[in-house]
Amino acid sequence: SVPHFGPVQGALPHSRPSSCSAMPIEVILNVYDLIEQTPICCGFFHTGVEILGTEYSFAGGAGVFDCRPRSAPDGNFRESIVIGTVESTAAARSVLDRLRPEFHGDSYSLIFQNCNDFSEAYCKALTGRNIPGRINRLARMGRAWPIRLCLPRHLKAGAPNASPGDTPLLQRGSPPVQPRLFQGAGQTLSGSSGSFSASGAADGESWWSRLRARFSRGDGGGGAALVASSEQGSSARELRAAAAARRLSGEGTDSEVGQINAGGGRSVAPMPNPWG
Repeated sequence: SVPHFGPVQGALPHSRPSSCSAMPIEVILNVYDLIEQTPICCGFFHTGVEILGTEYSFAGGAGVFDCRPRSAPDGNFRESIVIGTVESTAAARSVLDRLRPEFHGDSYSLIFQNCNDFSEAYCKALTGRNIPGRINRLARMGRAWPIRLCLPRHLKAGAPNASPGDTPLLQRGSPPVQPRLFQGAGQTLSGSSGSFSASGAADGESWWSRLRARFSRGDGGGGAALVASSEQGSSARELRAAAAARRLSGEGTDSEVGQINAGGGRSVAPMPNPWG
């Protein structure tokens, strides 16, 4: 009989034939800080999923986009977390194409569908694992009842039961609302009544054109009379003020004040002398 010898110590173990399939590819979650923070159980984060040197993420307007790993704009890189592995790049690309219609640029919502929701969906489809709960905890708190009822209107955009009026405060291409300042009915300079609209028109003619026409007349009519009356009243007031000053200083007389009042067209009693 052939003697049996045990295995030689130090010999290489028997290996199976190598398979032709490619090695698994790591699925990495890159986390960014959106503000300066020291998070404990939650925080303001941006995330992207890195596969073979390319990072995929989601943003408003752009939808699903790619960039260099750990270099996303408007964020400070914090850490990388290995979520799992995927069999091939073809499988990763197939899942990404399936998610693109769901995460288009107009569907972005800071509370209800953000970049962390995309990372969650992509990692879950590739590896069957979720991203850490602290990454998107603030958004999930905003979706909970009754907190979601207290959100500002622009943050309700993208909610499952959002009304058509729940749109962002600033919309591209929407004209600004002009307040209606002057509106109603009143009297024109000529004494006739007219209705005024927000544009300032009165019976088809603007009040400014009527005012300008009134003062531009040179026939001695309404505009000239109005100016002459104003100048006469101003002169009378100046003379009365000068007489009052002389009265207080003891230089003026009651007859002088009476003459000035007569010249002004209005009868005013002479001022008493407080020292007399």
